[in-house]
Amino acid sequence: MHTRTIGSSQVLLAGVFWGTYGTFASFLPDYISPLAVGAIKLAIGAVGVALFLMVSHRGRIISKGTRFPIPILLSCAVALAIAQTSIYMGVRNAGVTIATMIFIGTPPLFSGLFAQFVRKERQSLSWLITSIIIALGCFFMAISGDTTAGGNHLLLGSLFAATAGATWTFVGTNLRSMQRNATPLESSFVVMGAASLVLMPIVAFQGIAWIAEPGVFSLALALGFVSTAIPYWLFTTGARRIPASHAFLYGLTEPITASFLGLVVLGERLASIGVVGYVLVIIGLVLFSVWEFRSAWILERSLRGPLA
Repeated sequence: MHTRTIGSSQVLLAGVFWGTYGTFASFLPDYISPLAVGAIKLAIGAVGVALFLMVSHRGRIISKGTRFPIPILLSCAVALAIAQTSIYMGVRNAGVTIATMIFIGTPPLFSGLFAQFVRKERQSLSWLITSIIIALGCFFMAISGDTTAGGNHLLLGSLFAATAGATWTFVGTNLRSMQRNATPLESSFVVMGAASLVLMPIVAFQGIAWIAEPGVFSLALALGFVSTAIPYWLFTTGARRIPASHAFLYGLTEPITASFLGLVVLGERLASIGVVGYVLVIIGLVLFSVWEFRSAWILERSLRGPLA
């Protein structure tokens, strides 16, 4: 099989595995603290990523001489801990479909705002158009009534999902700085492990007796390995085998998978205005991915030269 085909398949599968998080999390009992869910997911995910690293690095988890900037590492760990807790609260209150779509849809908006106001980078018209479309879609889903989650729960869950999107954007932006001296998988392992340590003292105080329950334990393993470690490994491995521009398009499999599972497996339903919002977010994500694909493709062509 062609190397690019393998890479494409791995990145596509990564999106599918990432998209299972909301469905797995929805089966957890309500009495389990969102902080505990985030901590266990991150801890198990970090262990899984460590195993992949040990295999690829011949027994080592971190390459010799690799260093991570402590301020960036700590800020990413706190942000990731907030993101994991917030997305679970979003799923619990607004349902898998709406919470996941808002969580995945908002990073393009937040990343552009961060670049515009923090880095003083002028944003393109295409970003503005997609941001408006996505923002409208998220708003319509947040105010839609007559769903499996109603009233204040829907709005609250949407706000939690948007918070998760914002903090996840912060993590993703700063991970690029860490990857100057480490591989993407090494950076992910360190941040996940640090984020789990941030949450663990609170979780230990609350108690984790629930982890011994057979059904809960299997769900925790699924969240850590299936929804976290495996997709991180698939994406970082596959992305090396395909043009960087293609990753934007393949990333669409995550929201498609998550919403499909929410609507079909969990039986969630959207009101009319919620459906409009859902469609708008999908359109925004597709437009964003296509425009990013085009920009990255043009850049790759220019780097290869006119005869490429």
